[in-house]
Amino acid sequence: MYSKTKALRLEKSILASVVMALAVLFTGCASKPKVTYSEDKELRAQIKIRNGAGYPSWAANESKAFRNALQAAANATLNKEYKYFAIIAPQSISNVDGSIKNTAKEVIEFCSPGAMMALSFGGAGLHKCGTYNTNAIIAIALFNEEQTDFVVYNAQEVLDYYHAEEIYDDADIEYVEA
Repeated sequence: MYSKTKALRLEKSILASVVMALAVLFTGCASKPKVTYSEDKELRAQIKIRNGAGYPSWAANESKAFRNALQAAANATLNKEYKYFAIIAPQSISNVDGSIKNTAKEVIEFCSPGAMMALSFGGAGLHKCGTYNTNAIIAIALFNEEQTDFVVYNAQEVLDYYHAEEIYDDADIEYVEA
């Protein structure tokens, strides 16, 4: 009788542990995404996003991290009373280094992992456009006018696209100036 009760407690303990592990796996280790914004003399800024893991898939985490970084770049541009921004780094999407993407839709499509990667749990081969799992870093330059030597993003158009597509993440992003 004693051993049967002990075995039942052990089973309940194991079941509770499995339920907790599944809850963490499917809800993630939630923390607010944080943008660290810093500006230098040449009107350049670095946008760093650190999202809490919200999905069990690396691809989904990276897509969200990049979307949040681009949204933060647009918000930071307008908050600093500029109208346009260009991505300086990473090089793969740098407007200054030849990228002709200048709409939110174009760059999000380019930077999002393919549909086949959406269920990737290992993350192999994903990390592009300044993202690594739940983190994203992009460097931007701020402008009041469109540039003649390279394309720029209109910050308000980026935010309008986010609102139209219902991907604007206002409540979840915390801005901190460095």
